[in-house]
Amino acid sequence: MPTFDFPSVLWWGLPVAAAPLLIHLINLLRHRTVDWSAMEFLLASQRKYRTRVLLKQLLLMAMRVAAIAGIAMALAQPRWRSALAGFLGGEQTTHILLLDDSYSMSEETVEESCFDRSQEVALRLLDEFAAAGSGQSLAVGRFSRLAQSAADGFDFVPQPLTPEIAAEAQRLIESAQPSQSAAGPREAIAAAAEFATAGDGTKTAVWVLSDFRDRNWRAADETASLLRQIADAGGEIRFIDCSPRPTATPRPNFSVESISLNGGVPAAGVVLPLEVTVRNHSSMPSGELQLDLREDGVPRPGLRFDSIPAGAAASQRFDVRFPETGEHALQASLSTDVVIVDNTRSAVVSIAESREVLLVDGATVPGERGGDAFYLASALAPGGGAPTGLAIQIDSQRALTRESLDRYDTIWMLDVPSLDPPEVEALEAYVQAGGGVCFFVGPRTLIESTNTRLYRDGQGLFPVPLAGDVELLAEVTSRGGDRVADVVVEDHPAVAVLSGRRNPLVASVRVDRLMAVDRSFEPAEGSGLRRLLSLRTGAPLLLEQPFGEGLVAVALTTAAPEWNNWARGNPSWVVVMLELESHLAQGRRAAASATVGDPIEIVLQEGLDEPQVDFVVPPDDSVIHLEAGRGSEGRLAATLRETGVAGLYAARWRQQDGVEQSRVIAVNVDPAEGELATVTQDQLDRVLAGVPYTIERAESMQEDRENLAGASLTTPLLYLLVILLLLEQVVSYSASYHPVSRKR
Repeated sequence: MPTFDFPSVLWWGLPVAAAPLLIHLINLLRHRTVDWSAMEFLLASQRKYRTRVLLKQLLLMAMRVAAIAGIAMALAQPRWRSALAGFLGGEQTTHILLLDDSYSMSEETVEESCFDRSQEVALRLLDEFAAAGSGQSLAVGRFSRLAQSAADGFDFVPQPLTPEIAAEAQRLIESAQPSQSAAGPREAIAAAAEFATAGDGTKTAVWVLSDFRDRNWRAADETASLLRQIADAGGEIRFIDCSPRPTATPRPNFSVESISLNGGVPAAGVVLPLEVTVRNHSSMPSGELQLDLREDGVPRPGLRFDSIPAGAAASQRFDVRFPETGEHALQASLSTDVVIVDNTRSAVVSIAESREVLLVDGATVPGERGGDAFYLASALAPGGGAPTGLAIQIDSQRALTRESLDRYDTIWMLDVPSLDPPEVEALEAYVQAGGGVCFFVGPRTLIESTNTRLYRDGQGLFPVPLAGDVELLAEVTSRGGDRVADVVVEDHPAVAVLSGRRNPLVASVRVDRLMAVDRSFEPAEGSGLRRLLSLRTGAPLLLEQPFGEGLVAVALTTAAPEWNNWARGNPSWVVVMLELESHLAQGRRAAASATVGDPIEIVLQEGLDEPQVDFVVPPDDSVIHLEAGRGSEGRLAATLRETGVAGLYAARWRQQDGVEQSRVIAVNVDPAEGELATVTQDQLDRVLAGVPYTIERAESMQEDRENLAGASLTTPLLYLLVILLLLEQVVSYSASYHPVSRKR
């Protein structure tokens, strides 16, 4: 249907079209009656040709009226509206424009990025909304902002689309850039649903401009439910797919997925193993990849990855040694590909002078020579020229309630007979907060107390119920006459040093006695119970299980060479205990990190720390001053919510005695957003079954913004006016009197 860019012109232009009719009526009033004797012949002629003359005069009148109306319409700029414009209609409509600005939208093709395409489409839609006439309202929101603040995150809340609002929205869209977040469509659609289901009686159209990645739509039940609510409220759902053109040549994308401690003790002067993982997000194997590394901003030797299979990840280890205490930054970077922001990842390692470990000895004299604590301490901190970075404290079980356990990275319970309820409560709280505990049992361990206070029918800290100590069956030999090893190594990183079919270190470990697990015990589904070591009889020897945020391990034998000979001169004892200690302490030693968009919370100590915290944020190291308040758990904390850029964030504050404190946090992008596979139409139909929606490719929309708003009819109308005026001259000549010239 036709519309006009300047409809106000018609208000004065169309009345002017009545001018020929008025002139005709005025001329009728001016007629005079004149008697004339020859009139009889003229009247006879008039009666003969009256109908023909009248039709010509009426046609001439209509053509003159049409010519003036045509000039008025040409000045009003007529336009034939497109199919999209036909959808908009002339009724009042609230258009909610949702722009996907997650970092996958920065994927570059030869022509442009996905985000460039979405900007072009958004500007075309904005033109169309403005051309739809009065009664249109507009809301604009970006995925990254709506994921943080729901409906409050709209750049424009629904408001009438005035020329000023249209111009402001255009400036916003033109200046927008892809964010570094991995925000999906759910939060944005939830924010749109709040307005669409408000029940104010206006029509709502929700436009989603996205790349429709498979990871966001493969299982989107909640998103489908929100879209169904919009449709049930009478809203229109329109998807615009801005992913690369189907004909575009696929280009690979790689991401640095993680940098993490791989065991070790983060202490000054101690070799620290780290592991970096690179993922190939493309559908084809990679070539050789070079990974650059920086340590505290200084380049160091990089790593080279051979071909990584499609969709797979590869990891490599490297060692660092920091001679000074404090927080140290590591950065790993790949060369540029189609998505740049996931090529770099940072990590922060906090290096202490030493890491404290508590050995709770159940012996009468804790730490006596030849006891459990003696052998374990010798493994964890042997001294001499092999520093492990661990500071060992040996104490009785009273230490569990005498002081805060937060200072310890791990706690080892060595053949402790029984724990009182306050001691159990303190130990459980420590593990739930991320601590690591290892139990060694022995002849002093009280079975009933362990089961009732620590195991508590599977609800407590201890992972299994005990039945009592038993002797291991006599030695067994294989058919070849070789002795069958007492210990069977399971697949676990803490005991990887013992792996191997014929490892002599394993064969030399003899177990004479162990604590048996109750035969009726069956681990609960999802408990996370895992074996590290087993016996040749199939019985467990070393187990672990998560508890809260931490880990609990149980060795069903003694640490001292009383029920076994492991600690007596076997080098694997030292290596496995150090690996186990690092494994249990991972919750306490995890590098401070966050994902882009996640808030950073600095917990302060009341009465010790000042409540003012300065955050130094990337990319320009600007400073944000915050006042601490009550955090999510009621603790005094300063929370930084503006974490939209990946990089290193520093928090600085003072204690009341003037001592400065600081903390560095690595904020990284979510590597999963680098998965660029898109959802297919069939998959989308299955996920959104029962939801009425339409989806269009960005390139299927008109390339010309003016054509999207509708084809201009001004030029064709001018041609018609020229033809009409020529015909008017012909009809005017035909309808007028012309005397016939006489021949002489």
